[in-house]
Amino acid sequence: MFGTRVAVLLVACVSLASAGTRQLSVDVQPPATLATELQDYRLAEHITPVNYNITLRPYLLETDGNKRFTFDGEVFIEVISNQTTNDIYLHSKNLTYSVRECWQKPTTGGANPTVIQFGATNTTNYDTDIVKLTASTALTANTAYILHFVYTGLMEDDMHGFYRSSYVDDNNVTKWLGSTQFQTHHARRAFPSFDEPQFKATFDVTLKRHRTFNSASNTRLISSNPSTEEGIFTDVYKTTPKMSTYLLAFIISEFVARKDDDFGVYARPEYYTQTQYPYNVGIQILEEMGKYLDKDYYSMGNDKMDMAAIPDFSAGAMENWGLLTYRERSLLVDESATTLASRQAIAAVVAHEQAHMWFGDLVTCKWWSYTWLNEGFARYFQYFGTAMVEDKWELEKQFVVDQVQSVMAMDSTNATNPLSDENTYTPAHLSRMFNSISYNKGATFIRMIKHTMGEQQFQKSLQEYLKKYEYQSSLPQYLLGAWQANWPNSSYNASSEDIFKSFTEQVGYPLINVTVGNGQVSFTQKRFLLKENDGSDSSLKYFVPISYTTSEVNNFLNATPKFILKPDVTTTVLFNETPKWIVVNVQGTGYYRATYSDANWHAIHQALITANWGGIHENNRAQIVDDLFNLARAGYVTYNLTLDVIEYLETETNYIPWTSAFNGFNYLTIRLGNDTSDFNYYIQTLTNKAYNQLGFSEASNDTALDIYLRTKILSWACRYGSSDCISQAKGYFQSLATVPKNIRSTVYCVGLREGGEAEFQALYNKFKNETVATEETLLQNSFGCVKTQSLIEKVFDLIISDEIRRQDKSSVLATLYTENNENVSPVFALVTQKYEALAEAMGGYSAVATVISNIAARFTTNQQLTDLENFNKANGTKFGSSQATLTAAEATVKENLQWATAKLGVFRSYLANYRSGSAMVNAFSALSLLMVALVTMLRN
Repeated sequence: MFGTRVAVLLVACVSLASAGTRQLSVDVQPPATLATELQDYRLAEHITPVNYNITLRPYLLETDGNKRFTFDGEVFIEVISNQTTNDIYLHSKNLTYSVRECWQKPTTGGANPTVIQFGATNTTNYDTDIVKLTASTALTANTAYILHFVYTGLMEDDMHGFYRSSYVDDNNVTKWLGSTQFQTHHARRAFPSFDEPQFKATFDVTLKRHRTFNSASNTRLISSNPSTEEGIFTDVYKTTPKMSTYLLAFIISEFVARKDDDFGVYARPEYYTQTQYPYNVGIQILEEMGKYLDKDYYSMGNDKMDMAAIPDFSAGAMENWGLLTYRERSLLVDESATTLASRQAIAAVVAHEQAHMWFGDLVTCKWWSYTWLNEGFARYFQYFGTAMVEDKWELEKQFVVDQVQSVMAMDSTNATNPLSDENTYTPAHLSRMFNSISYNKGATFIRMIKHTMGEQQFQKSLQEYLKKYEYQSSLPQYLLGAWQANWPNSSYNASSEDIFKSFTEQVGYPLINVTVGNGQVSFTQKRFLLKENDGSDSSLKYFVPISYTTSEVNNFLNATPKFILKPDVTTTVLFNETPKWIVVNVQGTGYYRATYSDANWHAIHQALITANWGGIHENNRAQIVDDLFNLARAGYVTYNLTLDVIEYLETETNYIPWTSAFNGFNYLTIRLGNDTSDFNYYIQTLTNKAYNQLGFSEASNDTALDIYLRTKILSWACRYGSSDCISQAKGYFQSLATVPKNIRSTVYCVGLREGGEAEFQALYNKFKNETVATEETLLQNSFGCVKTQSLIEKVFDLIISDEIRRQDKSSVLATLYTENNENVSPVFALVTQKYEALAEAMGGYSAVATVISNIAARFTTNQQLTDLENFNKANGTKFGSSQATLTAAEATVKENLQWATAKLGVFRSYLANYRSGSAMVNAFSALSLLMVALVTMLRN
């Protein structure tokens, strides 16, 4: 019987190897059908704004009648033209004007200026929001003029521009407020403006508000006085530093603040107690960042810093200079309810937004083509800035699994884009640039450069970069120049520009092929692609900083590159004797994958199953796991090799490698669909040591990573059938008020997955009475764990109701089909039956198309594909330009079904044999080693 099983596995190996060459369908790209020329989305550059003087008067009260949720505005914009011209181009959206005029700026004590009217030939392009104003008298070159506008605007509920938000207070009264979100191109909805990041100016803001409200803006309040309108106060703010329009902000609310003279945290009054932690950590991070960058925040032209928690907020947070705005759950901490993971996330997002004060606000990307110059550094300091204050969370290790590995999947397909993307014009383009490439890859690239340059030179280069380009806009070559000025005089300093351009102007990343033998190791490269023939350019090559260590040296502390691997060059390193094993990319500091001969993979495996995992660093254990899963998925290695090596996980008790493992298993379990019985046994066995070591109860000596691993291990053990895990979680669920905060996600989910109407009602009641934003998020994201049809429908109806805020609808809906594979078809049916109601609830058909695409990515049967095709045929045209998303989803499903036909059988066979007895699998592993040795002998 054993011999038969081995034979079956060997046949599966061969079929898997050949399956890797199968051609897969090409991703369908949306057609390029633009009525407006792309370059028309950019403003003419002959006029430069110098200063905006803005006065706004919002209407938020019921007594405001039909003016409610509108605002009055007046702005004076000082501009200078570099040529004599009659034409002024600026941005405006959804504003209605009563006055549009200009005049030459008078000299001090000069006569009243002559007003210049704009003619009847003014035009507005509603695609680009660009207004062309034609002056009756030409503006003289290099002369200051004042543009004057009086207008009204709308305070909509879509979380863009100057918009309205609300909450219900402790007395069950709905309170309204006005807040802003201008990035990337929404300042034009609050005032006519030169709404591109390169057009920096200073801003003088005056806010008129009812006496029941207070106001906040970027800078310090300098006066507040009653106006001529009864009950209305006029708040005047200090002039801002020179900055981009998207960084302006203001809030009209009944918020309260925890603050000293310089620093404050604003929130609704009921949440005041939850502002203590962000207040403390915010002050500390801002100070440490200033020290690291040798530029104190308060010395940069804004002498105060506030952070505000907004109930309705589209982004996670926003870096408005001096007035950072956040979702409530991204800022507020309750000591009794907020999990450690949420506390870390909050500190990290505070560090991210504060890092923007230097990278984004002081020095700003010239255009959104280079968003990574802002967001890459903010994401980098999100980890390394937070670590300056919270030094026990091991954030530098978390960076590898959170940032490096998470972006690699996208960047190995045709759906990616380069860090510096010149093809950036339309609002859709701008939105695309705020993806994981700009954030994760940007931060990963920056970290790779730091390890290539060395920490001291890296730090010095950033200080010089900020000093040289302060209050200006930046281009990638400016950053490169700062790095090159401090590049170490090493054997690879000549490659600095090549490295930079390889990873910023090209998409993707390399797979480094490492060959060991005869006292030498050879390195070659090719681009790593998850899917063959998906339209990606497979010929791309890179200048790659290569680090490595071997069995003989075993030094995982030195991540400095040994050499630069150049395109189309084989680099060979000689050793006194052939190392038993080599591991490339020390601590995952480089942006690439590595693969080896089977013999080296098995030698790594043998090291991993010795004491202390053979001394291999946890970042590299995570890298080995992540690389193997993706190499097998793409067909570069067999799944049997991958699964053989990662059996070492039976001894793994560290969060970092397990996170990579769960990410790898996640893809496979989606492909398994509802048939997970063998996987249940496998994952319970694999996690057994970690499960028994961690259990449900926290220990006094638990590290942050222990607490995070416990959450993951319990989630997977309970989800995949551990009777002990399920029993204990259900026990905790019986007393919802006393569940330890760091295991709540598992307890809530198990309670709903294993329960029924009563359990759902208990959790729903807790949600309705919740006053902690992080806990409210945890509760609503647990709703998706339900499994019965009636409860799935109930949660879906909640999502399309007002009980779930628009900003949260997509994440709550996602849990409905990600927490239980069995829910995929029922949720797809609901979404496609009620897609019009869902579109209204989520703010448009684009959001629904994304939902359908995400559900379809989890399809495992031909019938599900047919259902998608039928829906698209019947309703696709109603989705407008988002129909392309639906069409692409069909291609993805076909691709996934082909992949499963080619490769899933090997995984199923492995699981079945594993369940039959691990002794058989270990015997197979031994046989594999013998075969590798035999082949090697024959070759030699």
